[in-house]
Amino acid sequence: MATADEIRASIDEGRTALKAALEGADASKWEQVGAGNEEWTPRKIAEHVIGSEGYFARGVAGAMLGKEPEQRELALTTPAEAVAALEAAVEDCNKVYRYVEDRDLEKRVGEDGTIQGMMEGLAAHAADHASEIGASA
Repeated sequence: MATADEIRASIDEGRTALKAALEGADASKWEQVGAGNEEWTPRKIAEHVIGSEGYFARGVAGAMLGKEPEQRELALTTPAEAVAALEAAVEDCNKVYRYVEDRDLEKRVGEDGTIQGMMEGLAAHAADHASEIGASA
């Protein structure tokens, strides 16, 4: 079983990949459906994945009886706006994750999940969408 620190490191890796993909995104293709995704533009992928940061953190915060990050509507018209929004989301959401200890990982999130599952899901989600944005660039 992974430790809370290992899972946080995995989240950081996924976010680093996402930030790199956003920084490398071609602004002229920001609104175009690319080879990496048949339906979504890089912009829509970015809005989805960055918005999902709060979803995962709210689930963990609820299980920990902690303060949830604010839910935000995103309209990211450029890759630079997406990078800034990602940085803000990371700052907000890390206020939840930094308090998770190993003993908390098995706490229930809703009916079907655990804190560990939510945190691992976030790491995979960021990495998966980073690949899609990178393929669209």
